[in-house]
Amino acid sequence: MPNLSTLTRRLLGATLLAGMATGAMLSGPAMAQDRSLKVWFGRQDFIPEDQFQTFMADYPDIAVEFEVIRLEDVNSQLILAIRSGNAPDIVQIQARDVAQLAQGGVVKDFTHMIEEWEERFPETYNQLADLAWEGASDVDGKIYGVALFAQSIYLTYRTDWLDELGIEYPLETTDRVLEAAKAISENMGDQDRFGFSLIGCCVSPTWELPQFLAMGGQLENGVPQIDNEIGVAWIEFYQELMQSGAAHPDTPSWDSGQMRAAFIGERAGMMNEGEHIYVPVHEQVPYESGKWTFERLATRPGQTEEHRQTGFAFPYIVTSANEDEEAAMLALEYLARPDFAKQVAIRYQPTTNAAVADDPEYLAAKPWAQDILPLSSNLFNLPTHPTRAIQVYDVLQELRDRMVSDPGADAAALASEYQAKLNTAAGL
Repeated sequence: MPNLSTLTRRLLGATLLAGMATGAMLSGPAMAQDRSLKVWFGRQDFIPEDQFQTFMADYPDIAVEFEVIRLEDVNSQLILAIRSGNAPDIVQIQARDVAQLAQGGVVKDFTHMIEEWEERFPETYNQLADLAWEGASDVDGKIYGVALFAQSIYLTYRTDWLDELGIEYPLETTDRVLEAAKAISENMGDQDRFGFSLIGCCVSPTWELPQFLAMGGQLENGVPQIDNEIGVAWIEFYQELMQSGAAHPDTPSWDSGQMRAAFIGERAGMMNEGEHIYVPVHEQVPYESGKWTFERLATRPGQTEEHRQTGFAFPYIVTSANEDEEAAMLALEYLARPDFAKQVAIRYQPTTNAAVADDPEYLAAKPWAQDILPLSSNLFNLPTHPTRAIQVYDVLQELRDRMVSDPGADAAALASEYQAKLNTAAGL
């Protein structure tokens, strides 16, 4: 199949006849199509397997065009497309960018059409978790689409290695995570193993910000408050992983792929990672073997603040270029149906459609699904700055890189320095 990132597929209802089920193309009377939709997906894995054939059968007057525009590139591409008059009707973005794009007039308030969805398709609507709407909303509660897929970061580790070292789990707190990570490096290093796999550069702080919130960290108006005891403890956690040798010495140059490869390749004993990576982990070390597991992100020792297990979504948002709101709503409802959401959830990201959680095919494909459900069913939407999320994330990324590349730096000084940078990034 050609790569969808370089090819746009147009699916025409006039050619989608029953014979396609067997691969045959039969001739027949053409059906008029005076409506059209263009959809941008953030990854090829988000595209339903039938590639809108069911949608076209249900709504033969609506033609659908779709392609892949990477989540990392979509904001700039979308703005250019709006200016050139070639924008999609529906675009998949990161939830952190919803409010900023809304303020820029790039996406439209779709709340009234979500209400129509609820009225016309109550079964599908009621299957969706709150995060489906929270992840597609701004701080004023305006809904711009729907977040059908959301991710969270969990503490993931090799139970067989901890058993060998006599370390009990769950670990629960950062001091015990450090204890386990150090023990793996110190006692299993001769087997080319080390304790904790970290990211050191090149990507947004999607892994580190959830850890900060799990440790009791707070955001005020979308700005992380790190110049305090919690922020210092958060910085020190990453510094200690590096200083102690629990993390690999090459970590400062590692991106997410290298971090994941170390755990999947059975060189690292622990990592903070999303459930979608459990698919390749399971292929290498079957979950049923009992050799690895996961738990919520660690808290600080003696923490009294609420633990928050946050989720970050990848919503489908309706753009200001859309002129056929009903067609856009129908496409969103189609993508939300359990059969299609299940396909993506099996091969890639977890879905906010709760009906998938009990599906036998889903449970067979992901044997950890029932175990993770208590953690994933009540996620907090990852809070971000409403208009300067990217700028705030850039500062956090810079701080993350410093934490692992300069572990001997004074943590309190780093917290103070980067609090000032965060405030400036937020326009304070």
